[in-house]
Amino acid sequence: MIRKRLADDAEPTPGGGGSRDIDAAVRQVIGDAVEAGEVIDLFAAAGLDAARLDILSEDFLDRVSALVHKNLALETLRKLLTDQIQISERTNLVQVQKFREALEKAMLSYTNKQITTAEMITKLLELAKWVREAKQHGNDLGLSTEEVAFYDALAENGSAKEVMKSDQLRLMARELAEMVKKMPKLDWTQRESVRADLRRKVRRLLAMYGYPPDLSEDATQLVLKQAELSTEAGV
Repeated sequence: MIRKRLADDAEPTPGGGGSRDIDAAVRQVIGDAVEAGEVIDLFAAAGLDAARLDILSEDFLDRVSALVHKNLALETLRKLLTDQIQISERTNLVQVQKFREALEKAMLSYTNKQITTAEMITKLLELAKWVREAKQHGNDLGLSTEEVAFYDALAENGSAKEVMKSDQLRLMARELAEMVKKMPKLDWTQRESVRADLRRKVRRLLAMYGYPPDLSEDATQLVLKQAELSTEAGV
């Protein structure tokens, strides 16, 4: 749905520049709204290089929501969030799944005219704050980006979050991240032996901690997929 919307944006409109006009306006919004000193890289969707968004300040969100042209506010938020999802796809399986589902659900309601533009902007603002809080969550736990990806995968299992202490999950996340760092930085999709070795080591570590408590194979597979993603990305 997001791809289709982006494709629709790319179609020229009579007497206008289509997506180029929107992108130019979005760049202006960001140039005016981003607080000086924030650690922010902008997004490829607006035609800028080094697409990486590290934080959405409260000031930025307040200024976007106050824009007179609400369609511009909506497009700015949607492009930023789409870019954030693309970034998370390379690092955190659990986060990207949750972000994608929330954005797609909001887009579906908006496309079907179940909510107004103002209501859609409110939903996107809430999602943007959720993205920011998810990043802060890792800092609060004292975990790196790589470690929090494993923590999220481990904590996604309900029984593990209830039975195992948070400190134990953090320790496991750190050990998993360290294990991945020591693995050969190879394309495991072409080196089955590397992938098999990684899976054996991950399973051994999980068994040592008695994870998952409910013996859910789905929980184990999620952690394995996160480990393979981390190895593939070379994080």
